[in-house]
Amino acid sequence: MNLHLTLALGVFSSYFLTIVCLLGLISKDLYSYGTSHSISKSKASIFLALTVASFAHTWFYMFKYMAVSDHAIPEMIARSNHSPRQWSFANYEQSLPDIASESLAYRVASWLYNTSLFEEAWYIVCSHPFNWWWSEQLCTFTAGVWTAFIAIEGKRYNIKHLWAYMLLGQIVAISVASNLFYLSLVIAQSSPRNESIHSPRANARLWTSVLLSLVTVALSSSTSRHTFLPNLLLMHTLLFVPLVGPSSTSPEQSPASYSMDIRNLFQLVQLAAAAIHIRSALASLSLLKQSSSTSSSDIVSAAWNTLFSHPAQSSIGWDVIWTTISFIIWILVKHSRPMEGPKSASVLYLLLATPVSSIGVTAPYVLRPITEPQNFADDKDKSE
Repeated sequence: MNLHLTLALGVFSSYFLTIVCLLGLISKDLYSYGTSHSISKSKASIFLALTVASFAHTWFYMFKYMAVSDHAIPEMIARSNHSPRQWSFANYEQSLPDIASESLAYRVASWLYNTSLFEEAWYIVCSHPFNWWWSEQLCTFTAGVWTAFIAIEGKRYNIKHLWAYMLLGQIVAISVASNLFYLSLVIAQSSPRNESIHSPRANARLWTSVLLSLVTVALSSSTSRHTFLPNLLLMHTLLFVPLVGPSSTSPEQSPASYSMDIRNLFQLVQLAAAAIHIRSALASLSLLKQSSSTSSSDIVSAAWNTLFSHPAQSSIGWDVIWTTISFIIWILVKHSRPMEGPKSASVLYLLLATPVSSIGVTAPYVLRPITEPQNFADDKDKSE
């Protein structure tokens, strides 16, 4: 086996080793939180179960994609600028029957070296309007509200290694990483603490990276074969900027230069996510009109069929669903703060609005009350 094939096998192995290391690092942090706090076992069990379920479900399709990608690439994608190929292990061996006589290690290494699994998977989930309709929901949630949420709540509860949750979400599934982060918050919130009622502010590093990453999301469906991957890598890189180094939030009493009120950031995120979602929905409806009616049953049927059109699409589509379910449960069980409305109202809003507008749009609206109005803080300070 030559050096190129050995390196390809090493990169693939390091991918799974990185997953194991990240899970180990987060588990170690969770254990340290648990030894110093009184844990709500019922809440912790919920998010632990959601972590396992979302991991198993999304990665069932990922392994299916890597091993046997027997689903035909949608015609619209095949005609697009991207023109991806089916590069599962089975597809690759079928294209080179002579390789069957080689060892399994050699065949796997050759497959990895001569294929582009990452690019093909993202082409499939972004190129067709209905595929992108599913995928942009996860992208807007991750690039927008979830990045800000990790930075804010991670600082509030002194959660360690915030970057690890983001990296795990990018290489495994956002639903898996978000459930582990919710689990960390459940454990951290079990300890009584005197929280400041003043609203934190987003430093320039946080709000610029979030807004720029949303720009890359908006551009994803319009990229060419040459610009798609650079745009995708830029989006993934920007998400780490506010999660490494010094805190990307500052207290209201001593705001950093060019900082932004968190409520304003969430509002901008919601507007940007809504614009992206409306555009993808209109593109999907326009395509649907060309082949059938646009009744509600036709729309639901088209979305459902797209979800199972390819294993890569199924993986990211179910990641959207698990992420949505997990966020709703988090809102239901999380620790309440002053000036927040009833949880039942937030949950009802999420249940009714999210299927139409996506979790990337509804989540920032629900999270905005987490930061209390300044006049309420001032009144409380005066009363004390």
